[in-house]
Amino acid sequence: MKRAKPSRGEGLGHKVTKALGGGRPAARKETSLLRSEAHRRNVAALGCLITGMPAQACHPNFDKGGGLKACDSLCFPLCPDLHRAHDQGGIPKQDRRSLEWRYAIETRALLQQRGLWTPAIERRFQRAIAPLERVAQEAGPL
Repeated sequence: MKRAKPSRGEGLGHKVTKALGGGRPAARKETSLLRSEAHRRNVAALGCLITGMPAQACHPNFDKGGGLKACDSLCFPLCPDLHRAHDQGGIPKQDRRSLEWRYAIETRALLQQRGLWTPAIERRFQRAIAPLERVAQEAGPL
């Protein structure tokens, strides 16, 4: 199919942007969720926070749904048996929220000690931890 006009000029969006004196953003904004296999491997390499045995990176069961996991910056290491119990509701919900918050804070401290916690992870962590911290504080101490 041949175009009526051989070349296209600026579209309406470009004209409006120019008229308002603005420009389009140069790049997409950073996503709020961290997705990093390297980070999950670093978390698992710490060993289980409870038993010290080989671990898996466990996501908190908070602020997720529709097939999405929580932010990787909140991952903490648990051995496979404890990971399974955590995911399948082996811990009461209110206790689980407090434990997830505590485990995320402990994991962050351990990774910072080893120099494996980057500023990008910290930015995402600060965004992701706030709602979990609020719920954990409401649940009270264990």
